[in-house]
Amino acid sequence: WKSASANARFQSRFFIDLRRPRNTTRVFALSDIHFDHRENEDWVHTIDDSAFQEDVLIVAGNVADSKVAVGRCLTTLKQKFRRVFYTVGNHEMSVTHAEHARYPDSIAKLHAIIAECDELGVDIFPAPVCEGLTILPLFSWYSAEFDENDPFPDPNAGYDKHCKWPMDADLQAWKYMAKLNEMFLAKPYYGTVISFSHFLPRRDLPFDRSKKNTAKSVGCEMIDEQARAAGSKIHVYGHSRTKHGQVHAGVRYANMPLGFETDWPKDNERRLMQLFDGKNLCTQEWGADGEPPLGYTKRVLHATFFVMPGLKDADRRKLQAALSKLSTFSGVQVTFGTIGSTKRTKQEFTNDIWPELETLSCEATHSLVVVAEDVAALKAMLKSEAYKREFAVVAATFALRSFSVDVLLGVDLKHERKPDPTLVLFCLRLGPTLTEDSEDHARLVKATEAINKLPGIEGKIAVAFHPSGFGRFSQRELNVELGLEEAVSAGFTHVFVVAVDAPESWKMLSQSKTYGKWKAAIEAQLSKLRAAMPSLAAFALPLELTASAAAPRKEKKKEVLRR
Repeated sequence: WKSASANARFQSRFFIDLRRPRNTTRVFALSDIHFDHRENEDWVHTIDDSAFQEDVLIVAGNVADSKVAVGRCLTTLKQKFRRVFYTVGNHEMSVTHAEHARYPDSIAKLHAIIAECDELGVDIFPAPVCEGLTILPLFSWYSAEFDENDPFPDPNAGYDKHCKWPMDADLQAWKYMAKLNEMFLAKPYYGTVISFSHFLPRRDLPFDRSKKNTAKSVGCEMIDEQARAAGSKIHVYGHSRTKHGQVHAGVRYANMPLGFETDWPKDNERRLMQLFDGKNLCTQEWGADGEPPLGYTKRVLHATFFVMPGLKDADRRKLQAALSKLSTFSGVQVTFGTIGSTKRTKQEFTNDIWPELETLSCEATHSLVVVAEDVAALKAMLKSEAYKREFAVVAATFALRSFSVDVLLGVDLKHERKPDPTLVLFCLRLGPTLTEDSEDHARLVKATEAINKLPGIEGKIAVAFHPSGFGRFSQRELNVELGLEEAVSAGFTHVFVVAVDAPESWKMLSQSKTYGKWKAAIEAQLSKLRAAMPSLAAFALPLELTASAAAPRKEKKKEVLRR
């Protein structure tokens, strides 16, 4: 790594995307491609040629057995993605029968693969891919010490017998690979780091334990030490051919193997895994056609809260007349009502159901709720003459103040056949240290999931917790996109949405220990900075519309060929 060629490789690749805007890049991952299997090669060619041209792909080893097949696979992937980061697996290190004359051992083959990566422009060294996001490849090999019950090599195992090491395969190969990473671990990385290796970094990650001594040939704990030393927030691995995406001890671990055709059910759709969506880290399956799986794209929930004391029936009729025009817009559903529920006024809701509503609602008396299929549909409505010249003007006449919040709709809304369907919204301004890759955020997500897992709540209670804004847009960016003033969002950073079939269900939940744990976790993260609005506001709204959380999938426009 101290050679002129290695230094040139690092200098030429490291600074390419250092200043690239963060929201212009997505990162995907794949492992165990086995390109020398016909069905896998065919799948790689089905990856859309244009959908990922601005994106980055991580390939976590086991691309193929022969160097020729490795080169063909990486060439194909490099044509489909802006950058490809790659590290070798055990299959690349095997010296095939046809390669015996060319490569005296696996190290010679490794250097040949590295040279080919240089020619293809495939990254094997760490590099930023946009502002504040660095990809860190880690060379790796397995160690018998990974087997906790019997941490000694098995001389009769015969693992990877086609690999030819000029060193002790059991005791030195993994140390050699780990040594190759040390130079890059000493460098400072700013922002978020995504690391990857081929072999498993932790014993508690899933792999096939049915075969005797399997643990001796699947991983090495030194990988985890190196990834954490570099500050990795997500570590991608391969080898186990088991799909996985979960947080362990504050770091998210992900594996998305292509594997062999026999590994999956016949109707299984092979996919990539998205690790970074241009805004946040994630572990989300993604189609080779460039489209997310069905149900991934959510609708937008837009809520505006008004302080309209003493609003008379005649004034309300004016607002409803203006509202009727908004309901005609394609892709949106709109309702306007008082704080409380359909059958309970705000005061009754406070007295009978939730005493905290009076103080948490910031004196709001009315609300406008919009559910849109996408940002474009919401934008069309909010920028329309019907909204700006009619509804907004009439509302401003009666409202002392108002504010809005937007969030992806994480729960299905349904008001038919419900006693008194109600939507409870918590608008939260959380501290700047709470990021989506932090342990505190993981705790909040876990507390939210615990509510959804309560026995007997199906069809009665559903909750979701998401950052304000939508998709790649933060709330501030979305306000600009929608043509709204920044002040309308009041600085809220997250929204907790609760859909209940009746206020009594909310009362039951709000008095439960599970909700108490969620509330305690949230209160510990509330921003301590002074602002015009409190760090926590909450509202009960009548639920008068039906909409699934998942937005309908739009068909791709087919290009018309002209003769």
